[in-house]
Amino acid sequence: MFSQFFGNYLLENQKITAEQFSSCMNYIKANRVKLGLIAESEGLLTSSQVMELNYLQVQSDERFGDLAVKKGYLTESDVNYLLGLQSNPYLLFVQALDENGCLTHDEIDYNLTAFQKENDYSNSIMKAIRDANIEGMLPAFVDVPDKRYQDLIGLTLRNIVRFINTFIRIAPGSFVSGETPKYAAYQHTIGDYRCMLGFTGNNDDILMMADGYAKEEFGTVDEDALDSIAEFTNCVNGLYAAELSFQNIAMDMMPPKLTFDEPIDVSDEYYSLPIYLEGKQTNLIVKFD
Repeated sequence: MFSQFFGNYLLENQKITAEQFSSCMNYIKANRVKLGLIAESEGLLTSSQVMELNYLQVQSDERFGDLAVKKGYLTESDVNYLLGLQSNPYLLFVQALDENGCLTHDEIDYNLTAFQKENDYSNSIMKAIRDANIEGMLPAFVDVPDKRYQDLIGLTLRNIVRFINTFIRIAPGSFVSGETPKYAAYQHTIGDYRCMLGFTGNNDDILMMADGYAKEEFGTVDEDALDSIAEFTNCVNGLYAAELSFQNIAMDMMPPKLTFDEPIDVSDEYYSLPIYLEGKQTNLIVKFD
């Protein structure tokens, strides 16, 4: 998730090329964060200690953690803690930028500060983006008084990460009306909560959603592709209904709707949140009555 937010910033500001970003993404998919980078980031080792241990590792062919313990720089407990952080998305992208020769550590730090300032992100929002904490980052993107919107959007995004694609980025949403999307798959619910949840797209980018959930390539946006997205929407609504049942709130799902070049079937405006999966845009749409 962090790689998509910060990587998009670097691309838009021409700090890295599209080819470099692609190389970084391939690196992330194939690697884990080095213990030395994590230890330095966590304040457990200095940069000179990391350099020393890296040199010793080449000379002795011992594991980094074992060498750090042997030198007295880290305890076994420290090493176990660091091992648990090796899948950290923030550190992995920083490592990818460094090892692919895209940016130096100083350049990364400078651009991180500029990224936060340009987007007016608080420290807590930045931490949430780094940690892939969807609930923590949502207030910066979903500004709606009705808490139900953040609840359902948060649930949907968590399940996109779980079932479809972890390389996700969102942009600030807004209420829209009168739009006629090229493609749409959505579902209404009835009961104590009457709402609508779905996805729209205006080009083949929406296939990233369909392919990711079905685990197959459709090739073109047809009814089968939209049906894959509708199945995911139904899955999310089912999870939401189950959560509400614990609060004695009843919600039943209507059959999903698949449309091509048709207005969304709602009485007035609905909320639209841009979602980017590996750079491909789809819009998450939500409406509560």
